Amino acid sequence: MASFEHNFSYERCPEQLKAVTCHLISSCSGDYREDPVIYQRKVELPFNAKGSPENSFNSFNSFNSFNSFNSFGTAGSTVAAEALLTTRDGIVGAPLDLNPHITPGSPHDPRNLARLSADVRASLYLSELGSRVAFSDATDETAIASLWRRDTGPAGRSPQPDSILVQITAPTIDQFKEQMAYLTAYADLRGDRAAEILSQTSAITPFLASISYMDPARTPFTLELMSAALGFTNYCGMRLKYSISAKRPIEFSPQVQPIIPTPTHGSLPSGHATEAFVTARLLWKLLRASNSEQYHQDGVWGEMFMRLASRIATNRTVAGVHFPVDSAAGAILGLTLADYLHAVCDPEANELTSACFNGPAFNAAEDFDWHALYVARDDRQTKKAGKKRNPWATSDCHPTTPDMASPVLTWLWKKAQAEWQDFSI
Repeated sequence: MASFEHNFSYERCPEQLKAVTCHLISSCSGDYREDPVIYQRKVELPFNAKGSPENSFNSFNSFNSFNSFNSFGTAGSTVAAEALLTTRDGIVGAPLDLNPHITPGSPHDPRNLARLSADVRASLYLSELGSRVAFSDATDETAIASLWRRDTGPAGRSPQPDSILVQITAPTIDQFKEQMAYLTAYADLRGDRAAEILSQTSAITPFLASISYMDPARTPFTLELMSAALGFTNYCGMRLKYSISAKRPIEFSPQVQPIIPTPTHGSLPSGHATEAFVTARLLWKLLRASNSEQYHQDGVWGEMFMRLASRIATNRTVAGVHFPVDSAAGAILGLTLADYLHAVCDPEANELTSACFNGPAFNAAEDFDWHALYVARDDRQTKKAGKKRNPWATSDCHPTTPDMASPVLTWLWKKAQAEWQDFSI
């Protein structure tokens, strides 16, 4: 292929592209006759007869042709179905005398997971997690909702007695009324935070990715782990919200006027706070488990994850759909679920946390502060928060055993963990 003089400009781009195309056709077929209207100027291609190294990478784009595979099997794809039908008719021929040696599949084998689509695996993750918890509710001064963990115990043995993982006791109506002052004060920040609030309504993972190096091509299994965590969190959170049925700020005053639609489910615990803290802590645990040196420097990544989670939670108060106490309860639930998820994903986890939120003991004059609940540097929840004799938050640590881990979830954890390990020289 002959080379051309460089005479390229964006204004002449369409004509030059046509000229290049004509030249390529001419080089291949030999029967091209140059059109003097289209090909008025000489064009130097960015490659010569041998081709330059940098532009040879453009051939990588040919792999996009594999995307045509996605059109097959879609609803209403009659053309594809007919094409497959006629292709078979054209090549199948007479029946073959076959007796293939096919061995049975390997049941209950995590190796099968690699051959499943991500949405199928997501169903398996939720099944594994959902079957390991139970719920109960009661009423004392206010509503009480409990999330129980159901430990299966070693294979061949009977299930262990259920243990409370998280217990949430709702605050009183008077406490919610006192917290309305925060709704009024935080409303002044709506102009500054509207973009955040609207973006976080549908997704919080991109905000986590602004701190950690997450990308669908780089960390697909980490994103899959985060998705599984969010699905399980929603499963637990909605059931607890239903049991507590806390009223939303808009029901306390016509002047709240949220800047986003108020969800129909209960206010406490805050779902966004729960999701933000469960993903923030689980991702922090994953980075620590990778043993990459930068993630063991004074807990700075964990600190940033918690700051982000706290801001996401507070933005829901700014928006007018949550009280600060909702975020406190959500943070306790999210932090505790993250520890539990780690225990059922990683056989090397040696403990998990249970926690209680005592709403009536919460000081309604106080705002939400995550520091009262968690120490990022050590990745541990605080034992107590609030008054010494009547704390509004408590937590306890419990030992785990390797058999608590789910083989399905362990497969996912190891895949995600490997994505954060440094390559050494």
